[in-house]
Amino acid sequence: MAQETTKEAGKLPFRMPSTAALLMMMILAAGILTYIVPAGKYERAVDEGTKRTIVVPGSYQATDQSPIGVGDLFASVFNGLVKASEIIAFVFVVGGVFGLITRSGAINAGLGRLIKKFAGKEGLLIAIVMTAFAVGGATFGMAEETLPFIVILTAMAYAMGFDPIVGVSMVVVGVYCGYSAGVLNPFNTGIAQGIAQLPLFSGIGLRLVLMVGGLVIAIHHTIRYGKKHRLDTNGLIPESMQGVDIKQQFDIEMTGKHKLVLLVLLATIAVMIFGVLKYGWYFAEISALFLAMGLLVGFITHGRDFDKIMDEFLKGAGDMTSAAVIVGLSRALLVIMDSGNIIDTVVYGLSIPLTHLNRTFTAWGMYIAQGFINFAIPSSSGQAVVVMPIMSALSDLSDVTRQTAVLAFTCGDGYWNMITPTHPVVMAAIGLAGIPFSKWFRFAFPLVLKWSVWILLILAVAVQINWGPF
Repeated sequence: MAQETTKEAGKLPFRMPSTAALLMMMILAAGILTYIVPAGKYERAVDEGTKRTIVVPGSYQATDQSPIGVGDLFASVFNGLVKASEIIAFVFVVGGVFGLITRSGAINAGLGRLIKKFAGKEGLLIAIVMTAFAVGGATFGMAEETLPFIVILTAMAYAMGFDPIVGVSMVVVGVYCGYSAGVLNPFNTGIAQGIAQLPLFSGIGLRLVLMVGGLVIAIHHTIRYGKKHRLDTNGLIPESMQGVDIKQQFDIEMTGKHKLVLLVLLATIAVMIFGVLKYGWYFAEISALFLAMGLLVGFITHGRDFDKIMDEFLKGAGDMTSAAVIVGLSRALLVIMDSGNIIDTVVYGLSIPLTHLNRTFTAWGMYIAQGFINFAIPSSSGQAVVVMPIMSALSDLSDVTRQTAVLAFTCGDGYWNMITPTHPVVMAAIGLAGIPFSKWFRFAFPLVLKWSVWILLILAVAVQINWGPF
């Protein structure tokens, strides 16, 4: 009996830490690194053309060590929550609004119809949805705006019998296929090309090829995962859904109120897209739009029972607490590295080897280095300001076109977001879906490897054809 117990104990898998635990460990590790990694800073200057503050190439200098004290280390969590307050507030508003919509039953009824229509063709439905989000990411830099869709698409994945990762992938992986290729994305390609003094959105053809190939890889990866990890074959059902007939939840008759709620939802999405494209709406404007939609849905569903409406809003917002805290923890990691003055040191250290490689390997090295920089600076525009002046100088020294350097930057920035625990969109998305980061990483890491093979091929072509104009 004792031998059997020991044998069974030996079979126990290694228990991965939760997302929150992993981030807290990384915060503590970053605090230690501020004592080990040399502090340093690049000089910054205002570029007269773009009116942005950029890094001066060759200006890196060591500074006095700025180790983080115990008090500042633990205060970083509070400061991270404060610095991430915009996206946290957005998550709460979205959660409250979609609590109202979900409890109206309209989404379940609508999804039920869609699932029946694509019965036996779930792969086609996944491909269509991911392509739609990819177009949004490629054209107007859709990213944070996808968070309201996480709840909807995760529910759709449940109803089709898939692991919730499939639902998140349809949204997040789909949008970053377009965002990362940067076909017409103003937040990565636009800013990077401006700093590199390239014509805005020049080189669109090769970036479009990159996007299509990356999207095909992502669709295949998601469908393959979905077929392998069906809920009814391996029991990957979250605690909140255990004992519930998921498919029965979507077997709801569509009523007139349901149709009106869905019409309001679709109209709101259309207005949001118009506002983002035409007027550059961001968190505040989109939150206001969704709150107005939520109240309208509440009146349609509950009439003038304002207490009921706000009760459901608060319940939906309360469900987002864990996701909001995770976003704050991911930002706390950046607070530590910035306070310790080690972010610029990381960028400088990664840039040194790139000046000693041949042209193709230099382009590849730029992509890989940018991927690691993405862990420290997950903001596309923030990375562009820090990295592109350096990458532009490196490309000139290495006889690699600046256009190629921009592509290496956008790829390392965007595609690696899928495995970056400091990226707020990904962390918020998996938090909304209740997916541990360790489980998401096991899904996303092989995908990033597949993408990387495709990206390295595209970068090699760019080098060989001297992709330009310069």
